[in-house]
Amino acid sequence: MSEIRVLHVLHSMNCGGAETLIMNIYRSIDRSKIQFDFLVNVFDDMYFQKEIEELGGRIYRMKFLTSVTPPVYERNLYRFFKSHPEYKIVHSHLETTTGIILKQAKKAGVPVRIAHSHTIRYTRTDAMAFVENAYKSYCKKKIVPNATHRFACSAPAANWLYGSSDAVIIKNGIISEKYDYSEETRAQVRAEFGIADDTKLLMHVGRFCEPKNHTFLIDIFNDYHALNGDSKLMLVGEGELMEGIKKKVLDLGLGDFVIFAGLRNDVYRLLNGADYFVFPSVYEGLPLSIVEAQAADLPCFASDKVPGESDLGVSEYYCLPLGNSKNWAEKILNTPLRQRSPKSGEMRRTGFDIKANADFLADFYCKSTGM
Repeated sequence: MSEIRVLHVLHSMNCGGAETLIMNIYRSIDRSKIQFDFLVNVFDDMYFQKEIEELGGRIYRMKFLTSVTPPVYERNLYRFFKSHPEYKIVHSHLETTTGIILKQAKKAGVPVRIAHSHTIRYTRTDAMAFVENAYKSYCKKKIVPNATHRFACSAPAANWLYGSSDAVIIKNGIISEKYDYSEETRAQVRAEFGIADDTKLLMHVGRFCEPKNHTFLIDIFNDYHALNGDSKLMLVGEGELMEGIKKKVLDLGLGDFVIFAGLRNDVYRLLNGADYFVFPSVYEGLPLSIVEAQAADLPCFASDKVPGESDLGVSEYYCLPLGNSKNWAEKILNTPLRQRSPKSGEMRRTGFDIKANADFLADFYCKSTGM
C-alpha cells in the first residue's frame, strides 16, 4: 500500500499554535502510511522547514490573497490542485480563506476537503480592516458548501467559522511527558537565564500580535513588580509588535526584569523554570500554550476571553476579567506556590495528549480515502 499524502494549507510553518499542533501530530503519526506536505504563503526559510524536510514532507509556496487579486489566487489554486492529483486530502487551517481553498480543491476534484478552525474571530479589528474583513466574510460563506469535513479546536471556534458546533473537535494535544515538572530542569533553566532560586518568574508564550495583548501583560507585570521587586517576566515568541513592547518595557524601567527569549523549541523546559503563567488574551480558540502550562503544573492566570474549555482541571487555573492590571498583579501575588508534580498521566486522561490525536487522524485519513 502506498502512503497517503495529506496537503496542509497554512500561512507559514513558523512557530504558532496551529503550526506546533500540526508538527506534534506529524512527529507522532505513522509516517510509513501517512505523509504531510505543506502549501504556504511565505518564501523565506521557516522555523519548522528543516524538520519537515527531514521527516519526508514537501513544501510548496504560493502568494495568497494579501499579495495577488482574488481571481488570480483562485486560478493559481485550481492549477495547483489539478497538477497534483496525488492529493486526495486537503486540510486547510487558513480560517476564512479556507472557503476559497476548498472551493478550488472541489472544482479540481479533490475528494476529501477538511476545514479546520483555530480561532473565534478575525485577526484584524481596526477600522482599516473593514474591506478585508468584508471579503473574509464572503470567503467564510464558501466553507460549508465546499468542505467534506469540519474540524475545530473548540466549540466556540466551530461556531465562529461554521455557524454551528457541528464539527469534530481536535484537541490541541502535546507530547505530555515532555512537560512533566522536574526540579533539575528548573535549576538548569534558571541558571541559563541568570535567575536566582527565590526570584518569582512570570511567563508568557505567544506571538507578539494584537490578540495576545502584550501591552496589558506588561502593565500586569509592572504592577506586580512594584509589589514584589524580586521578580522577572519571560516572554517567549516573536512577532510584528515585539519592538513596540520592548520600547514600553524600557520606558517603564523594566529592562533588567523582562526577558525576551525569542522563538524556542524547548518551551517544555522553560515552563519548568517559571512560577506563574500569565495569559491575558483578548480572544482565543483554545490556546496550545495554556495547555502546555497546565501540563507543566504551573498556576495559570487567563483572561475571561479564553474559552472555558481551556481549564483542563489538572493545575490551578484562574479566570480574570480584562481591564484592571492591578487586580491581576494582586491575584498572582496572593497565590502561594505549592509543590509541583508530573501531570502526564492526568493530561492523557483529558484527551490532550498528542498520541490520541495522531491515532484519530491516521484512522480518519485512511478511512476517508478508502485505504
